[in-house]
Amino acid sequence: MFKDRSTIDIVVILLTVTVGGILCLAVIGLMVMRLLHPNADVSRGAEAVGGLVQTIVGALVGFIGGRATGKWEASNGKENA
Repeated sequence: MFKDRSTIDIVVILLTVTVGGILCLAVIGLMVMRLLHPNADVSRGAEAVGGLVQTIVGALVGFIGGRATGKWEASNGKENA
């Protein structure tokens, strides 16, 4: 799986797996906490998870926009980039 990938690809994949795993564990933990202790305040945890998701989505949009701009500039601004 990793044999033909560059170092950057491997780092991005491992970082994605790490962040995704932590995010899943956090959501599962909040759900378990809410089920076991219905009166517990999980709003700070939910806000942290929401902030993380917003950051990830924003980074992904920026990454895709940057790649699109780079490809457009590499083609000298031609319409069919």
